[in-house]
Amino acid sequence: MVSIEVLRSFPYFAGVSAESLKAVAAITEERAFPAGQPLFKEDDPARALYILREGQVDIVYRRHVDEGRVVDTVVAGDLIGWSSLVEPYRCTATAVPREAGRAVRIDAAGIRNLCEHDHTLGYHLLKELAGTLSRRLQGALVQLAAGG
Repeated sequence: MVSIEVLRSFPYFAGVSAESLKAVAAITEERAFPAGQPLFKEDDPARALYILREGQVDIVYRRHVDEGRVVDTVVAGDLIGWSSLVEPYRCTATAVPREAGRAVRIDAAGIRNLCEHDHTLGYHLLKELAGTLSRRLQGALVQLAAGG
């Protein structure tokens, strides 16, 4: 379990009540990960939402590209695994750590259930998710134009 103070340090949970944060904390854990070992792979079931605490993680699209293409590199504080919140709950990219690091891992089914019952939590989380998706799309467009 991750402390409420750790969760409160992320913008995804700004404006969320202490009671809601306790519920989120109950379905979270902090995980260390080594460099090079994917946190998840494209087309895998999306079982977790991650918030990076330390390290850097490349977001790689491999669909129709043998070696894959890095479209974004996330850093501490960034959200990874947004597919866990959006049907059909399958990973749309591969997340490969550039270096060893740590992340807060939030159970996907658990956070979806909490958001369904706590609309304030859901609103704040999905608002931040929309910003993440927008930035990721911009990064992908830049990479596609550069490789074009």
